[in-house]
Amino acid sequence: MIQRTIPPKFQTLGLTKQWVITSKTVIEEVNGSEDIMPVKFSFTQFADLAEYMDDRSKSVDVLGVVISSLAKKTITKNSKQSNVQKFVLLNEECEMSQTVLLSLWDDFLNNEGQVLLNNMQSYPVIIGRRLKVTNYNGVALSTWFDSALLVDPPIQEARQLKNWAMRNAKLIAEIIDAKSYIKYNPALCFKPDQKTTLICNVIPSQKTVWVKAKLSFEHIFQKYWYMSCAKCCRATAADYGIEFTCNLCKEKGPAMPRCRFDVDLSDDSGVIPASIFGDLAENILTFTALEAMDHFNQNLELPLEFVHARLKTKTFLVHVKPVQTQLADARQRYTILYCSEVEPEFGHAQLTGEPESVSVSAHQQTENEHLLMTGDGGSGSKVRLRLSQKFDEAETVDNNDFESSDANSKKKAKLG
Repeated sequence: MIQRTIPPKFQTLGLTKQWVITSKTVIEEVNGSEDIMPVKFSFTQFADLAEYMDDRSKSVDVLGVVISSLAKKTITKNSKQSNVQKFVLLNEECEMSQTVLLSLWDDFLNNEGQVLLNNMQSYPVIIGRRLKVTNYNGVALSTWFDSALLVDPPIQEARQLKNWAMRNAKLIAEIIDAKSYIKYNPALCFKPDQKTTLICNVIPSQKTVWVKAKLSFEHIFQKYWYMSCAKCCRATAADYGIEFTCNLCKEKGPAMPRCRFDVDLSDDSGVIPASIFGDLAENILTFTALEAMDHFNQNLELPLEFVHARLKTKTFLVHVKPVQTQLADARQRYTILYCSEVEPEFGHAQLTGEPESVSVSAHQQTENEHLLMTGDGGSGSKVRLRLSQKFDEAETVDNNDFESSDANSKKKAKLG
């Protein structure tokens, strides 16, 4: 083989040389009795993946056992069709089992993807090299043009992980049955010292952003639920409990109510409108979607006075992402991916590493002043037109994303 320098425009981080196979290169097949490769890889822990999210200049190497896969999907990007399928990777880190989704695209799906699908029952272990970290469901992985996948590589770490998987077949079966890997995983993307952004600095071009904010919805007229597919959460016109075939996931099942409502996220610098769904919404509302539906059908208002009073005393750490559909007044709206209550002493929404004096554009200042007006006893969202017909945008995702969540009918604990 010949060693050459990679042209600068094709170089990736840490890779400047390449080996070129020529017609004179001797290639010999290795016999079946392979030994452990004397190679040492440096893998990124699943818990550290968030540090590399959406950074094209950075990639990661990971080790994981493939335990399941989602449906294959064909999408169109830049007038070109591509095939993609998500695989569930599991690893044992710090005595905890962590899962992350890996998207295999086109040739990777046709080659290594088929090997994985054919050997799924034997817990194939893969090494993924130069993978990109994306923000799907908090943190996910994806192949890139220069990625490489090694299936069941003959290295000590891979064999140890496969043996661990075989010993924990019952645990893996429970993970697959619960399908928790298709939900947002705060354990992978939330950090104790999570940096936040002042609301006045939140812009739609950011894929996701963390803010510390107050939540309020006291003056927003809404019904707090929509009827959905129990498998993928897509809105449906089917009545409660009626079995139907979902147009999105193609699964047949009963229609179930799912909690969903709009809130205002505010700090000292501004306000943005956001929608909250599922378990997160039920935790804030302190009512289940089924209870909200029953009140609505009986033309009764939910008794939320206590909830509104308690929310005025609380501050939340919130992870949001912009959605493509704007409100009727052309304002950008957001989806809440995750939120948790912040201790009072850390409740002030201040951007880590920025001075307390923040410059706000004249346009943003005018909009914030309008949103913060309390005239006529209303809030910034009182004039909002409810987009009930847009409920099928529940937890809006990109075209190449998969969406699913389990509707939880358990009564959530009251706000403490």
